[in-house]
Amino acid sequence: MRKLKLIILVVLAGPGFISFINGLPEPKVGLGIGDKVPEFKTTLINGADFDLESLRGKMVLVDFWASYDGESRVDNHQKMRLQKEFANCKFYNGEGFVVVAISLDRFKSPLNKAIEEDGMTNALHICDYLGAESSIAKAYNVEKPTNYLIDGDGRLIASSTSIDKVASSLEYLRRN
Repeated sequence: MRKLKLIILVVLAGPGFISFINGLPEPKVGLGIGDKVPEFKTTLINGADFDLESLRGKMVLVDFWASYDGESRVDNHQKMRLQKEFANCKFYNGEGFVVVAISLDRFKSPLNKAIEEDGMTNALHICDYLGAESSIAKAYNVEKPTNYLIDGDGRLIASSTSIDKVASSLEYLRRN
């Protein structure tokens, strides 16, 4: 009789429990930790189309930087080191690591020179030459160089002006 009661309980409570799990609301779009980040579609500086959604499933660093910002330039070398180190890693919620470098520059020549000098050739580069007035910078409330680490579901994991926070977050989330 106890087994019958247990079976009835599981049969009746199971669907209720499953509907509770499936009824969880989607996270809001925003810039708080755990929020879905604003999506965007644009063109890379090489002319190719780009959609942030296409990187779903990967850990992504959305890096707002500028060729005229000294700290950005110093951090560029570490960003490329991180991309090389974590490119094929598995994380708790993503596989692989990609750097999307969004320049706040207004002029093409210094940007291209900085990309070359800093060895940032493996990043996906975006620049509309509007600086902090670009639609993407506005969507992310960016006025100065800032890093946003996004997981495979498009949720914000970390945001900081320091690349060290991104590095420690990647290390923490890496599965061995």
